[in-house]
Amino acid sequence: MFNLLRRRKRIAFGIDIGHSGLKVAVFRREGERKVVEKLHLRNFPPGVMAGGKVMGEDTVVEAIKDIWRKETFPKGTLVAAVPGGNVEVKRIRLPVMDKKELDRYVALEAEQAFAMHFLSLIIDYVILEEEKDHMDLLVVAVPRDKVALAKDLFYRAGVDLHVLDVKPLALYHLFTFLGGDKLEGLSVILDIGKSITTVVMVLDGELLCAREVYVGGDVVTEMIQKEEGLTYGEAEALKKEKFSQKPHGRKILNKFVVSLGHELKLVLDSCRLWLESVEGEVRRVFYTGGGALLENFDKAFEERFDVEAKSMYYLNSERMMGERVEVLDRYSVALGLSIRGAVI
Repeated sequence: MFNLLRRRKRIAFGIDIGHSGLKVAVFRREGERKVVEKLHLRNFPPGVMAGGKVMGEDTVVEAIKDIWRKETFPKGTLVAAVPGGNVEVKRIRLPVMDKKELDRYVALEAEQAFAMHFLSLIIDYVILEEEKDHMDLLVVAVPRDKVALAKDLFYRAGVDLHVLDVKPLALYHLFTFLGGDKLEGLSVILDIGKSITTVVMVLDGELLCAREVYVGGDVVTEMIQKEEGLTYGEAEALKKEKFSQKPHGRKILNKFVVSLGHELKLVLDSCRLWLESVEGEVRRVFYTGGGALLENFDKAFEERFDVEAKSMYYLNSERMMGERVEVLDRYSVALGLSIRGAVI
């Protein structure tokens, strides 16, 4: 009887294995109260992650062990994202069919999108809407070996993994938590990481498609290195110190924005079917991730593409424990994963 009078608590941990390190967000839901309680980071040495691949598995395993050994975590749901790139999320429309036929058609669709045999992919889907003559689905496809690796890393660390998600969906969970699902028209989320940017398209609040592209903050570092004649470490340090005020800074920033814009167009083209009957112009861009901390990134993007560009936390930063946006940007995927575990 007394248990029924207590406010139910639900705690979740989101773990993002990124190129810069292991990021953990702890999220608590207690009744109507929802709050991010803690953020944790374990930096990786250079070379642990490269080109969307985990090159130092032992280092990642030790980082997971270390953070669970040194931090005091309450019991809760552990949600992690598949590390690396090559994740595809796409809304598709198919004729109405039975389950067996549907599985085959979805597999063929994923195979075409990846240029990989469907047996090499883990494919999942959910039926969003079903009419008399068609059905709309949201399909997620990720290389099978990356899913196996993610599970193995936590198994070797001796940590129970409850849910394995993908970064695009984690970002969408965060976006909706901040109220982005109430926006009309076409919105784009850019999570700019060290070597990979996750692009998520949202139409009238619903996830349309998403892809991970190999353009990230390292591109800027390499440009600075070349233009200024610096070492990689010196260029990385300069990037964090208002490099846009340097002689070559604005030119480099513009080149980076153009590269992102090219990838953005490719993702848009991949979901053009859903944009034929609506206004297909991007109304707004929300950015996050470590690469989003580049000074004047928003201004450069707006000037180049004539579209509003703002930090994703511009939607509702008050819901995220009062932390500065500069802190939250680095944890966006981990935050989205923890929200998935505690709220959804």
